[in-house]
Amino acid sequence: MKRSKHTHGIQSGEPPASAPMGDTGQSMNTAPSEAARRSGGRLAMSWHFVCHLLAMVIAMMVGMGLFGLALWVFGEPPGYSNLLVEYGLMGAFMAVTMVGWMRFRGHSWWDGGEMSVAMLVPMLAPVALVELGVAVPGFTEGSLMLISHVAMIGGMVALMLYRFERYAHASHGRHGQEAPSPALTSVMPKRRRPSLPDADGYPHPR
Repeated sequence: MKRSKHTHGIQSGEPPASAPMGDTGQSMNTAPSEAARRSGGRLAMSWHFVCHLLAMVIAMMVGMGLFGLALWVFGEPPGYSNLLVEYGLMGAFMAVTMVGWMRFRGHSWWDGGEMSVAMLVPMLAPVALVELGVAVPGFTEGSLMLISHVAMIGGMVALMLYRFERYAHASHGRHGQEAPSPALTSVMPKRRRPSLPDADGYPHPR
């Protein structure tokens, strides 16, 4: 009889068992997917941010069109020769359509008022300087339309960056009610439906 030879407890003729890779290989495979997921999330938030800004700008352009239509139908109101009155009325029409769009998208009235302030204050600041005759290089009545609108968009972008988490998501609830976060809904108690009496008179859950 031939006796099999052993080398350190391993029988000859059998392939040596491969050592387990442990958690190293798993962590190497998980790290790229996690980084890709985070990168995709940041890109999606940036895209929603830009789309939100463009949608509000389009809504304000609609308001400006309605303002021009009102002037054509009803004529210029008293005091319209004052630049603050002219740009103030224009800004009011633009703010109304913008807030209406924000409400449709699910923002609260507070969000709409906050955005209106961020829009109107930078817009009317250069108008007041020109109207009061303050000498500022480049600030003239002819260049005021461009300067005021650039300042207006800048104020809106500044507020949106300050409230980035609020404006970088696709949905905001409906009719001004913010949707609860998943972490909150997981701990919220579920409402039980009232029990109805059975045929034998004993209540049973629905």
